[in-house]
Amino acid sequence: MTRLAVLLLLAPGLALAAPPDGRQIALHGNSDGALPCAACHGANGAGNTSIGAPALAGLPAGVIEDSLAQFAQGKGGNALMQSIARALNPDETKAVAEYFSNLPKP
Repeated sequence: MTRLAVLLLLAPGLALAAPPDGRQIALHGNSDGALPCAACHGANGAGNTSIGAPALAGLPAGVIEDSLAQFAQGKGGNALMQSIARALNPDETKAVAEYFSNLPKP
């Protein structure tokens, strides 16, 4: 079998890869070391003022994505948030941001 034939046989499976599940990541983390967002921000994204975790529910997805991008670069947040942000790939960051943005504000 030629390389082209193998690629053509594999291509449909590659195209069907499921996008990251923002809810799953928020509640359970990811396999690359990101801890669950819910541990600090709550399952409903309401936040936890006693530990300085802001509410994320209902924020625009772009705001959440931008914050995570800054944290991943070591700008802002704390060491834990910077580590979590670095453990998310761009698609996971987008999925988590969209998940929280679609939750009702607390």
